[in-house]
Amino acid sequence: MKKIENVEVQYIKKATALIVAVICLAVGFFMGVIYKSYDSDKGVSVRKMTVPQQSPQPRDTSPSAQKSAALLRLEQDVAVNPKSAEAWALLGHTYFDMNRYEDAIDAYKKHLELKPGNADVWTDMGVMYRRIRKPEEAVRCFDKAIASNPRHEQSRFNKGVVLMHDLDKPAAAVQSWRELLKINPSATTPSGQSIKELIK
Repeated sequence: MKKIENVEVQYIKKATALIVAVICLAVGFFMGVIYKSYDSDKGVSVRKMTVPQQSPQPRDTSPSAQKSAALLRLEQDVAVNPKSAEAWALLGHTYFDMNRYEDAIDAYKKHLELKPGNADVWTDMGVMYRRIRKPEEAVRCFDKAIASNPRHEQSRFNKGVVLMHDLDKPAAAVQSWRELLKINPSATTPSGQSIKELIK
């Protein structure tokens, strides 16, 4: 019969094992850092492949850049939604503000094909025609605005301005302003002058 030796087995606590594992990991990490530092000090340079990065372009936040960005978005919008009367009107207003008169007229025409009764757009288109020196077309647009909305004050005032200054028809201009006064007896010019004084 074999003799069984009495072997005493010792166990360590889980907490002790965990502490030993953490210490080993920390020592390994620091040894790796020291080795890397030592290795890089040798002067051996390894060129890494990198993707060239574009240097960030400074963003232009000037009002003209913002208008250009808005214009681009609106042009894309009408390209995607050519049946949107509102998009065409917004595009026309943007061209108007940028003094792109003929582009504004084209955009306003597209809007009016879809929504013909917009007195404000007819009036804005009339202003654009005046700026490209087509006063008869301007008056025609103001008349369309008045036909669409007989109480539209701005179209009546603008019509009088074009009749007076561009077509040399002071009597017709005064008549247009008198019609404006019937709608609004206290109407004024954009500078604040009373229409009554203007007629005098």
